[in-house]
Amino acid sequence: MIEFVAQVVQRREELQRAAKRGYAQAVAAMPRKRDAPDPEIEIPPGMLDAIIAAELARPEARPALEAHYCAAMPAMLAAQIRRASGVEERLFGARVELRRAPRLREGLESLFALVAQAGLQCTEVFGAATPAALVEGRTWAEIYTQCHFGRSMPMLYAYPGDLQNNDRHPLEWIDARYVGPLVHELSHFRTPDPPGPANIHESLAAWIRSEAWPGQMWPQPGAEDALPGGAYFAAVGGWLARALGEGEALRVQAGLLDLRDALGAPCAEALRLYGFLPFLETGAPHLLSDAFHPGRWWKLIDLHRDPVLSAEFHQRHVAPLLETGVARQHDWDAALDQLQWHDLPSWRDQPREIDRELATRAERALQVRAARHGMTFRSERATPPGPLRVDRERCEIAAPWPGPDAVGAPPSHPYPPPLCARS
Repeated sequence: MIEFVAQVVQRREELQRAAKRGYAQAVAAMPRKRDAPDPEIEIPPGMLDAIIAAELARPEARPALEAHYCAAMPAMLAAQIRRASGVEERLFGARVELRRAPRLREGLESLFALVAQAGLQCTEVFGAATPAALVEGRTWAEIYTQCHFGRSMPMLYAYPGDLQNNDRHPLEWIDARYVGPLVHELSHFRTPDPPGPANIHESLAAWIRSEAWPGQMWPQPGAEDALPGGAYFAAVGGWLARALGEGEALRVQAGLLDLRDALGAPCAEALRLYGFLPFLETGAPHLLSDAFHPGRWWKLIDLHRDPVLSAEFHQRHVAPLLETGVARQHDWDAALDQLQWHDLPSWRDQPREIDRELATRAERALQVRAARHGMTFRSERATPPGPLRVDRERCEIAAPWPGPDAVGAPPSHPYPPPLCARS
């Protein structure tokens, strides 16, 4: 065991060095580069664990993983930060003035207020006490590289295909397109100990940013910054907030509350294993391929409120995986799908305000569709071709869309069991 731990520690160091090397080589290869401070390149915790887990499960995937996370992604980040005389320089070299970016100011003020109301210190969570201290006078690159993923991954929705054919003033562009992405990145919080697995960290970020900036889930007229498929991630974060309380959910995201203490060790263990199952099967980390099945995560959390259901699930699924290291995600998915909501604790709960909020989120999720525009994706409000219908046995709401949207979001969404049980 000691030797194994030493190998993991060594591999973490190797990956970090490779990411630094990938970034530096990309900068050195640029024919023209702008003068800008380079971030301290570092693969963030959580993602680093996922890469190593994938390598352990599928050693043959190691070259591809290192090429992606230590070369391709740092190189794209380098282009955003250092490339000169191009669209990246226009966007990432722009200095932010909050008086000229009213939507950005509103989104950041709301996010900071949400964190402060939970009793957390904004200086610790964001690295600054106020929105102005975080962004005023700084370039967009300097702001982004202070985010959780900003020291090894390119900014979401600022890939080359997203940046084409835009001649707006940079601050106008940022205010229309990048408020949502920045609020989302900041909602990962700055912590050396993010919650695991990555699915939970991502879903809490989606829920937090949608609380602070609802336009990310329910697009504002004329805005471009709603995140495609984000409502499905946020549904899992919202269910965690229902289970823990909103303030405690933020403490989990900040690394101040361990999920083992918040939900109990068996639940935290099952969540981590469920999140890692795709890595064990395919060796592909951090793709969150089950993002559009939040109902399964709801059930996995809820069943652990019942000692009998929890013990049975662990005997059938958790213990065999821990003993043999062999499991199929399909088996876990099927087991969760077969669970009936009327047998789970939340079916017997009295409806609460957060249930009504989750219901509104579910309804809105089905009235937003992602569409492809050239090389990028946009979320837009859309009226379904018929009424929404709630299946009260399955605790699911559906719209009669012909199929998934452009990013794969399905035309159905889980619906709060307490509301279904009493309708």
